[in-house]
Amino acid sequence: MSTKKNKPHENKGNNRIPTRDFAFELLRKVKLPFNIRRHSINVANKALKIANKIKKIQVNKNLVEIGALLHDIGRCISHGFDHGLLGGEILLSYGLSERLARICETHLLGGLDKEDAKKVGLPIKDYLPNTLEEKIVCLADKHMKGRHEVSIEDRFQIWFKKYGKTKILLKSKRRVERIQKEIKALF
Repeated sequence: MSTKKNKPHENKGNNRIPTRDFAFELLRKVKLPFNIRRHSINVANKALKIANKIKKIQVNKNLVEIGALLHDIGRCISHGFDHGLLGGEILLSYGLSERLARICETHLLGGLDKEDAKKVGLPIKDYLPNTLEEKIVCLADKHMKGRHEVSIEDRFQIWFKKYGKTKILLKSKRRVERIQKEIKALF
């Protein structure tokens, strides 16, 4: 069987990016709750809208789409700050691209620096989105509250009401606003 639907990977080695069908099947296999799968589809759609507006630099749209579909896969184990790290580990355990694992690790809030990682109990390293694709997925995720699109301001206001205006949230808001400005400059 060599149809695209049955072929699990489009690339070989460390750069393996699965097909959409494989990604959807993996989300079902790990028993990711339906509402989070639906959220991930909406994040993928938003991420592709952002990527399609970028004209000044080339974007790996396949990486953006599959990264967005799989960004919350770690929520099959945890809904805490560690879900990004766990998601990356799940993807690596399936032999998928390290670039996908990094999207999982860096989508939380606006990314976490070493100081904030330590505060929330993650291994001490930077979880900051660096590549354009990581930044696009991070930004698209911040625009989605569940399955509903919201502004960055509204998204953070929801968090501020729930958790207070913590140092981590204030830093994350500034970081996401910088990411948004950086990406819009590429349209």
